[in-house]
Amino acid sequence: MLKRNYIVSLLLLFMLMACGSSSSEMKQGYMIVSGSDVYYKTMGSGDPLLVIHGGPVLDHSYFLPHLEELAKDYRLIFYDQRACGKSSLSIDSATMNLNGFVDDIEQIRTKLGHEKLHIMGHSWGGLLAMKYAMAYPDKVERLILANSMAPSSADWQKENLAAANNIDPKDKRRLDNIVSTGLLRTPNPVPYIKEMMLLSFKAQFFDKLKIDQLNLNIPEDFQKRSAVFGLLGPDLAQYNLYADLKKIKAPALVMYGDAEAAINLHARKMVDSLNNGRLKVIPTSGHFPFIENPIAFNRAVRDFLDD
Repeated sequence: MLKRNYIVSLLLLFMLMACGSSSSEMKQGYMIVSGSDVYYKTMGSGDPLLVIHGGPVLDHSYFLPHLEELAKDYRLIFYDQRACGKSSLSIDSATMNLNGFVDDIEQIRTKLGHEKLHIMGHSWGGLLAMKYAMAYPDKVERLILANSMAPSSADWQKENLAAANNIDPKDKRRLDNIVSTGLLRTPNPVPYIKEMMLLSFKAQFFDKLKIDQLNLNIPEDFQKRSAVFGLLGPDLAQYNLYADLKKIKAPALVMYGDAEAAINLHARKMVDSLNNGRLKVIPTSGHFPFIENPIAFNRAVRDFLDD
């Protein structure tokens, strides 16, 4: 009887340990941010690293499973931006501007109880990361601008043009076909929206075959969410943050794949505009180096955060 109770006790202990381990490794849920339900997910343990996804309108899911390796050393914090992914579409249109997105990040930091954060912004998320680090310089431990959107609208437009010119002619014809034949106006346009996005992003890969590893979540109400993001037009039409980058106190790592046009357009200017910036070029990769060259990408992140 004693032996049986001992075994049962051990099983219960192992079950509790397992439950405790899994909950510490990954948590997910919703929090009220700016009056809206915002979805978040954390995984791993260690110093907190908030990861800001690109888009607009995309969500955090394209980072996974590619960034999970970093959860061995850091507490990764993902969230779906307002009107993105699993987060609510119901928002105050008066706050649908860049400052509203910055306020959201600060509320997330506060609600999760972190005094300071490492922050990594990818693509469009890089612009938000810059804006946040300018507005709250004392809350950022280290800043990573991974394949970031340019700090000025002029450079951003140049980069967009370079990416468009890099689309394969066959893929360009398919993109034109989807638009001209009205496929986006069908009862279920989601497959065509996803195809268009993948064809566009394919041009931003060093190895075009690796586009199959880019996991995009396209919600059924994607077009409604896109319309909401249209309110950002005035903020993105004409902006220039280069002078304000000096407001950022934290050491900053600017990362780009060696196949990205940004390397020759604005990467060095970004680094030189920062108080404590450094540039890291990830070889054999484009706009998604954590997919194309994850070993080099993760090493660069670790080396920077642990320096």
